Amino acid sequence: MKPFAIVADSSCNLTSVQAKEYGVDAIVPMHFYIDEKEYNANGDWSEIGAKEYYDMIRSGVRLRSSQVTSQEYEAAFRGFLDEGRDVLSLSCTGALSSSVKESIVARDRIEKEYPNAKIRCIDSRNCIYSYAMMLIEISKLRAQGKTLEEIEAWIEEENQNFNEVGTVDKLTYLRNAGRVSASAAFFGGVFSVKPIVVFDEAGHNVAVEKVRGRQGSLDRVAEYVKRYANVKKNRNICIAHADCEDEARLLGDKIKAHFPDDELLFHYGYVEPGVGSAVGPGSLIVNFYGDPAIRHLNK
Repeated sequence: MKPFAIVADSSCNLTSVQAKEYGVDAIVPMHFYIDEKEYNANGDWSEIGAKEYYDMIRSGVRLRSSQVTSQEYEAAFRGFLDEGRDVLSLSCTGALSSSVKESIVARDRIEKEYPNAKIRCIDSRNCIYSYAMMLIEISKLRAQGKTLEEIEAWIEEENQNFNEVGTVDKLTYLRNAGRVSASAAFFGGVFSVKPIVVFDEAGHNVAVEKVRGRQGSLDRVAEYVKRYANVKKNRNICIAHADCEDEARLLGDKIKAHFPDDELLFHYGYVEPGVGSAVGPGSLIVNFYGDPAIRHLNK
Protein backbone atom coordinates (compact mmCIF):
# COMPACT_ATOMS: atom_id res chain seq x y z
CA MET A 1 0.00 0.00 0.00
CA LYS A 2 1.35 3.41 -0.95
CA PRO A 3 1.93 5.65 2.09
CA PHE A 4 -0.07 8.84 2.44
CA ALA A 5 0.26 12.06 4.41
CA ILE A 6 -2.44 13.67 6.54
CA VAL A 7 -2.81 17.43 5.99
CA ALA A 8 -4.98 19.74 8.12
CA ASP A 9 -5.57 23.45 8.55
CA SER A 10 -4.92 25.38 11.76
CA SER A 11 -8.57 25.49 12.84
CA CYS A 12 -8.03 21.97 14.22
CA ASN A 13 -6.56 23.74 17.27
CA LEU A 14 -3.59 21.36 17.60
CA THR A 15 -0.15 22.62 18.56
CA SER A 16 2.81 21.54 16.46
CA VAL A 17 3.88 19.19 19.26
CA GLN A 18 0.42 17.62 19.38
CA ALA A 19 0.30 17.30 15.60
CA LYS A 20 3.56 15.35 15.64
CA GLU A 21 2.40 13.22 18.57
CA TYR A 22 -0.91 12.35 16.91
CA GLY A 23 0.47 11.71 13.44
CA VAL A 24 -0.78 14.79 11.56
CA ASP A 25 1.90 15.41 8.96
CA ALA A 26 1.20 19.08 8.20
CA ILE A 27 -0.97 21.88 9.49
CA VAL A 28 -1.42 24.70 6.99
CA PRO A 29 -2.09 27.97 8.83
CA MET A 30 -4.89 30.44 8.43
CA HIS A 31 -3.96 34.09 8.96
CA PHE A 32 -5.04 37.23 10.72
CA TYR A 33 -4.08 40.89 10.40
CA ILE A 34 -3.51 43.61 12.99
CA ASP A 35 -2.88 47.03 11.46
CA GLU A 36 -2.27 45.25 8.15
CA LYS A 37 0.55 43.14 9.64
CA GLU A 38 0.01 39.47 8.84
CA TYR A 39 0.27 36.75 11.48
CA ASN A 40 -0.08 33.00 11.21
CA ALA A 41 -3.04 31.66 13.15
CA ASN A 42 -1.98 28.45 14.86
CA GLY A 43 -2.36 26.50 18.06
CA ASP A 44 1.19 27.39 19.12
CA TRP A 45 0.40 31.10 19.44
CA SER A 46 3.93 31.56 18.16
CA GLU A 47 3.57 35.14 16.93
CA ILE A 48 1.34 36.73 19.55
CA GLY A 49 0.30 35.54 23.01
CA ALA A 50 -3.21 34.23 23.55
CA LYS A 51 -4.06 36.57 26.44
CA GLU A 52 -2.70 39.57 24.56
CA TYR A 53 -4.75 38.58 21.53
CA TYR A 54 -8.05 38.29 23.38
CA ASP A 55 -7.38 41.46 25.38
CA MET A 56 -6.97 43.30 22.08
CA ILE A 57 -10.38 42.07 20.95
CA ARG A 58 -11.90 43.12 24.28
CA SER A 59 -10.44 46.60 23.85
CA GLY A 60 -12.17 47.00 20.50
CA VAL A 61 -9.32 46.25 18.10
CA ARG A 62 -10.81 44.91 14.87
CA LEU A 63 -8.91 41.96 13.53
CA ARG A 64 -9.11 40.92 9.91
CA SER A 65 -8.69 37.23 9.20
CA SER A 66 -7.99 35.30 6.02
CA GLN A 67 -8.14 31.66 4.97
CA VAL A 68 -5.50 29.25 3.82
CA THR A 69 -4.74 29.92 0.16
CA SER A 70 -4.59 27.35 -2.62
CA GLN A 71 -0.91 28.23 -3.07
CA GLU A 72 -0.22 27.23 0.53
CA TYR A 73 -2.07 23.96 0.08
CA GLU A 74 -0.21 23.37 -3.17
CA ALA A 75 3.16 23.80 -1.46
CA ALA A 76 2.18 21.38 1.31
CA PHE A 77 0.84 18.80 -1.17
CA ARG A 78 3.90 19.00 -3.42
CA GLY A 79 6.24 18.33 -0.51
CA PHE A 80 4.58 14.98 0.17
CA LEU A 81 3.94 14.05 -3.46
CA ASP A 82 7.61 14.61 -4.27
CA GLU A 83 8.42 12.13 -1.49
CA GLY A 84 6.25 9.54 -3.21
CA ARG A 85 3.33 9.81 -0.81
CA ASP A 86 -0.36 10.29 -1.53
CA VAL A 87 -2.26 13.03 0.33
CA LEU A 88 -5.39 13.04 2.47
CA SER A 89 -6.35 16.64 3.20
CA LEU A 90 -9.05 17.07 5.84
CA SER A 91 -10.26 20.64 6.22
CA CYS A 92 -12.33 22.79 8.56
CA THR A 93 -16.05 22.66 7.88
CA GLY A 94 -16.81 24.21 4.52
CA ALA A 95 -19.87 25.86 6.06
CA LEU A 96 -17.55 28.24 7.93
CA SER A 97 -14.34 28.24 5.94
CA SER A 98 -13.09 28.17 2.37
CA SER A 99 -10.25 25.80 3.30
CA VAL A 100 -11.68 22.76 1.56
CA LYS A 101 -12.43 24.78 -1.59
CA GLU A 102 -8.86 26.11 -1.66
CA SER A 103 -7.46 22.61 -1.17
CA ILE A 104 -9.52 21.40 -4.14
CA VAL A 105 -8.24 24.28 -6.28
CA ALA A 106 -4.68 23.27 -5.37
CA ARG A 107 -5.39 19.62 -6.16
CA ASP A 108 -6.92 20.43 -9.54
CA ARG A 109 -3.96 22.60 -10.43
CA ILE A 110 -1.28 19.98 -9.79
CA GLU A 111 -2.82 16.53 -10.10
CA LYS A 112 -1.87 16.12 -13.78
CA GLU A 113 1.78 16.55 -12.75
CA TYR A 114 1.45 13.52 -10.48
CA PRO A 115 -0.62 11.03 -12.52
CA ASN A 116 0.19 8.12 -10.22
CA ALA A 117 -0.68 9.96 -7.00
CA LYS A 118 -3.94 10.30 -5.09
CA ILE A 119 -4.96 13.62 -3.55
CA ARG A 120 -8.15 13.48 -1.50
CA CYS A 121 -9.62 16.79 -0.26
CA ILE A 122 -12.38 16.26 2.30
CA ASP A 123 -14.69 18.54 4.30
CA SER A 124 -14.62 17.45 7.96
CA ARG A 125 -17.89 19.31 8.71
CA ASN A 126 -16.20 20.11 12.01
CA CYS A 127 -13.91 22.65 13.62
CA ILE A 128 -11.65 23.05 16.68
CA TYR A 129 -11.30 19.89 18.75
CA SER A 130 -14.02 17.83 17.05
CA TYR A 131 -11.96 18.30 13.89
CA ALA A 132 -8.80 17.39 15.81
CA MET A 133 -10.47 14.26 17.20
CA MET A 134 -11.22 13.16 13.64
CA LEU A 135 -7.60 13.73 12.63
CA ILE A 136 -6.38 11.64 15.54
CA GLU A 137 -8.72 8.79 14.64
CA ILE A 138 -7.72 8.73 10.96
CA SER A 139 -4.06 8.70 12.01
CA LYS A 140 -4.81 5.63 14.13
CA LEU A 141 -6.59 3.99 11.21
CA ARG A 142 -3.62 4.68 8.96
CA ALA A 143 -1.33 3.08 11.54
CA GLN A 144 -3.60 0.03 11.50
CA GLY A 145 -3.03 -0.34 7.77
CA LYS A 146 -6.30 1.10 6.48
CA THR A 147 -6.15 2.39 2.92
CA LEU A 148 -6.79 5.96 1.91
CA GLU A 149 -10.11 4.88 0.38
CA GLU A 150 -11.15 3.05 3.54
CA ILE A 151 -10.39 6.10 5.64
CA GLU A 152 -12.27 8.38 3.24
CA ALA A 153 -15.32 6.13 3.66
CA TRP A 154 -14.86 6.20 7.45
CA ILE A 155 -14.86 10.02 7.44
CA GLU A 156 -18.09 10.13 5.45
CA GLU A 157 -19.72 7.70 7.87
CA GLU A 158 -18.42 9.21 11.10
CA ASN A 159 -18.16 12.98 10.65
CA GLN A 160 -21.62 13.62 12.11
CA ASN A 161 -20.65 11.83 15.34
CA PHE A 162 -17.95 14.35 16.28
CA ASN A 163 -19.81 17.26 17.77
CA GLU A 164 -19.72 20.52 19.65
CA VAL A 165 -21.86 22.39 22.08
CA GLY A 166 -20.80 25.73 23.44
CA THR A 167 -21.70 29.17 24.53
CA VAL A 168 -20.35 32.58 23.62
CA ASP A 169 -20.20 35.62 25.85
CA LYS A 170 -21.43 37.85 23.03
CA LEU A 171 -23.09 36.47 19.92
CA THR A 172 -22.12 39.76 18.25
CA TYR A 173 -18.71 38.33 17.31
CA LEU A 174 -20.24 35.33 15.53
CA ARG A 175 -22.78 37.56 13.79
CA ASN A 176 -20.15 40.05 12.60
CA ALA A 177 -17.99 37.22 11.29
CA GLY A 178 -20.93 35.66 9.47
CA ARG A 179 -20.62 32.49 11.54
CA VAL A 180 -24.21 32.28 12.78
CA SER A 181 -27.50 33.32 11.27
CA ALA A 182 -28.56 36.94 11.81
CA SER A 183 -31.98 35.80 12.97
CA ALA A 184 -30.37 33.97 15.86
CA ALA A 185 -28.23 36.93 16.87
CA PHE A 186 -31.02 39.02 18.37
CA PHE A 187 -30.91 37.42 21.78
CA GLY A 188 -27.15 37.59 22.31
CA GLY A 189 -26.18 40.12 24.98
CA VAL A 190 -29.74 41.12 25.84
CA PHE A 191 -30.39 41.06 29.58
CA SER A 192 -27.46 38.68 30.12
CA VAL A 193 -29.04 36.07 27.85
CA LYS A 194 -26.45 33.60 26.54
CA PRO A 195 -26.89 31.45 23.42
CA ILE A 196 -26.20 27.73 23.25
CA VAL A 197 -24.50 26.97 19.94
CA VAL A 198 -24.07 23.62 18.15
CA PHE A 199 -23.00 22.37 14.72
CA ASP A 200 -25.79 21.53 12.31
CA GLU A 201 -25.57 18.74 9.73
CA ALA A 202 -23.50 20.81 7.31
CA GLY A 203 -21.21 22.20 9.98
CA HIS A 204 -22.77 25.66 10.45
CA ASN A 205 -22.86 27.24 13.90
CA VAL A 206 -26.49 27.28 14.98
CA ALA A 207 -27.86 28.97 18.10
CA VAL A 208 -30.49 26.54 19.41
CA GLU A 209 -31.40 27.89 22.83
CA LYS A 210 -31.13 30.99 24.99
CA VAL A 211 -30.18 30.74 28.65
CA ARG A 212 -30.11 33.50 31.21
CA GLY A 213 -26.77 34.19 32.84
CA ARG A 214 -23.29 32.79 32.53
CA GLN A 215 -23.68 30.06 35.15
CA GLY A 216 -26.96 29.01 33.59
CA SER A 217 -25.27 28.64 30.22
CA LEU A 218 -22.49 26.48 31.71
CA ASP A 219 -25.03 24.25 33.40
CA ARG A 220 -26.97 23.88 30.18
CA VAL A 221 -23.88 23.06 28.09
CA ALA A 222 -22.99 20.33 30.60
CA GLU A 223 -26.52 18.95 30.28
CA TYR A 224 -26.19 18.81 26.49
CA VAL A 225 -22.96 16.84 26.84
CA LYS A 226 -24.70 14.45 29.23
CA ARG A 227 -27.51 13.92 26.76
CA TYR A 228 -25.53 13.55 23.53
CA ALA A 229 -22.00 12.31 24.37
CA ASN A 230 -21.18 8.62 23.92
CA VAL A 231 -18.41 8.31 26.50
CA LYS A 232 -18.52 4.51 26.38
CA LYS A 233 -17.12 4.64 22.86
CA ASN A 234 -14.89 7.71 23.20
CA ARG A 235 -13.95 9.13 26.61
CA ASN A 236 -12.39 12.35 25.33
CA ILE A 237 -14.07 15.62 26.32
CA CYS A 238 -12.20 18.54 24.77
CA ILE A 239 -12.91 22.06 25.98
CA ALA A 240 -11.59 25.05 24.08
CA HIS A 241 -11.81 28.46 25.71
CA ALA A 242 -11.29 32.02 24.53
CA ASP A 243 -9.26 33.27 27.51
CA CYS A 244 -11.54 31.98 30.26
CA GLU A 245 -9.68 28.94 31.54
CA ASP A 246 -11.15 29.01 35.05
CA GLU A 247 -14.65 28.79 33.62
CA ALA A 248 -13.54 26.07 31.21
CA ARG A 249 -12.38 23.94 34.12
CA LEU A 250 -15.55 24.71 36.05
CA LEU A 251 -17.49 23.52 33.03
CA GLY A 252 -15.36 20.39 32.98
CA ASP A 253 -16.29 19.72 36.60
CA LYS A 254 -19.97 20.16 35.79
CA ILE A 255 -19.68 17.67 32.92
CA LYS A 256 -17.77 15.20 35.07
CA ALA A 257 -20.55 15.31 37.68
CA HIS A 258 -22.96 13.98 35.06
CA PHE A 259 -20.80 10.89 34.46
CA PRO A 260 -19.94 9.63 37.98
CA ASP A 261 -19.28 6.09 36.78
CA ASP A 262 -17.08 6.98 33.78
CA GLU A 263 -13.43 7.90 33.66
CA LEU A 264 -13.46 10.79 31.21
CA LEU A 265 -10.37 12.22 29.56
CA PHE A 266 -10.49 16.03 29.66
CA HIS A 267 -8.41 18.24 27.40
CA TYR A 268 -8.26 22.04 27.70
CA GLY A 269 -6.79 24.67 25.42
CA TYR A 270 -7.20 28.15 23.99
CA VAL A 271 -9.36 28.60 20.91
CA GLU A 272 -6.76 29.28 18.21
CA PRO A 273 -6.69 32.83 16.81
CA GLY A 274 -8.42 32.21 13.47
CA VAL A 275 -11.57 30.88 15.11
CA GLY A 276 -11.06 33.05 18.20
CA SER A 277 -11.61 36.26 16.28
CA ALA A 278 -15.03 34.96 15.22
CA VAL A 279 -16.29 33.55 18.52
CA GLY A 280 -14.80 36.30 20.71
CA PRO A 281 -13.43 36.39 24.27
CA GLY A 282 -15.26 34.35 26.87
CA SER A 283 -16.42 31.64 24.47
CA LEU A 284 -16.43 28.01 25.57
CA ILE A 285 -16.61 25.13 23.10
CA VAL A 286 -16.98 21.51 24.19
CA ASN A 287 -16.19 18.86 21.59
CA PHE A 288 -17.04 15.20 22.00
CA TYR A 289 -18.04 11.99 20.23
CA GLY A 290 -21.72 11.17 20.40
CA ASP A 291 -25.23 11.22 19.06
CA PRO A 292 -25.56 13.11 15.73
CA ALA A 293 -29.12 14.08 16.71
CA ILE A 294 -27.58 17.19 18.27
CA ARG A 295 -26.99 18.47 14.73
CA HIS A 296 -30.71 18.54 14.00
CA LEU A 297 -31.95 20.60 16.94
CA ASN A 298 -32.72 23.57 14.70
CA LYS A 299 -35.02 21.54 12.42
